[in-house]
Amino acid sequence: MNGYGAAAAAPASLGGMYGSTGPTATETGSDTADHGGARHEREQLAERRVLLMGLPRSGKTSMIKVVLENELAYDTLVLLPTQQRTAYRMLAGITVYDFPGIDDYSDSQYNTVSPEVYEGDTTALVFVIDSQGDIQSAIATLFSVIRAAQSVNLLIPINVMINKVDGLSEELKQDIQHDIQQRVLKNMSIENLDPSHVSFMLTTIYGESIREAFSKVIQRLVPQHSSLETILNSFCSKSSLDKVFLFDKATKVYLSTDSSPTFSPRYAFACKTIDVVEEISSLCAPYMPAASAAAAAAAGGGGGTGGGGSSAADDDGALLQRVNVGLDGGYDEVFMYQVSHALLLFCFGSPRIINQTSLLEFNGSKVAKAIRKILSA
Repeated sequence: MNGYGAAAAAPASLGGMYGSTGPTATETGSDTADHGGARHEREQLAERRVLLMGLPRSGKTSMIKVVLENELAYDTLVLLPTQQRTAYRMLAGITVYDFPGIDDYSDSQYNTVSPEVYEGDTTALVFVIDSQGDIQSAIATLFSVIRAAQSVNLLIPINVMINKVDGLSEELKQDIQHDIQQRVLKNMSIENLDPSHVSFMLTTIYGESIREAFSKVIQRLVPQHSSLETILNSFCSKSSLDKVFLFDKATKVYLSTDSSPTFSPRYAFACKTIDVVEEISSLCAPYMPAASAAAAAAAGGGGGTGGGGSSAADDDGALLQRVNVGLDGGYDEVFMYQVSHALLLFCFGSPRIINQTSLLEFNGSKVAKAIRKILSA
């Protein structure tokens, strides 16, 4: 399952170039065995968890298959219904729990779920609504879940993913989101439920919107996420970069980013570039000298696309890759810097930083070491 069979170790305190510090987290494990990468109902809940709920056929399990198991979207069109809660473990000790679809909240396992499921400041709730299904029933069920969640955890983030929007016009997508959002927020106000931690996202498994949505949910659960953001903000300012993502390579979910606005086209471009570099690396690996192949293997890739590319390894065997690409009517310099076998920094900058490659390499090395110290796995 793409390396998600083992839980991440507890992170160490932050150190490195910028001297930031943050709280140390400890993750809980399970006393049951894994079964093909998934773990089932009788287990101790992970400390950092995402609860994935929704009506049957809303697309919950397809999301997980596409994002966490890298299955093709078309291969998930026919899946057996989820019969019991199933857990999928990610990096940084985060576990995604896929709950069975809710036919009737009052007559399902949801009504008897222990309140402990919703507890904790590192718990997030995702409720999936089929944009082309029974929206009224979905909203009614969403309220039942919100009542149960907020009765024990007023601060739990509630992420409403309006799914299956592929094929809809932009105008229709926005109309559907606006309608659902207004109905949910209005009814929450009537029932005196707190709407301040509710967000709405449009998603489809036929694109990068689902990965971007998962990224926004998960990055708030990453240990010391505020320290990671501070590091990336400093990296941007000291290296004249426009945007930096910390990616989980296997899933293309970003665990952190700097505080500047995130534009979906840039994120989608980053995902596709990572895929291309991985494919080129795999194709070229048999023809590379042994030392170069080892460095590329450690970095997870060794090529570039676009107008031009180059790479340089640091003292830890990490690889800095540079690609010149046309994006949004202009040209950007794209840099990828390996943090670990599973993580990489994806950086956007203007063409003028081409003369600052040495500075970027130096800062990238220091930032990578600081991130590894936080997310020591």
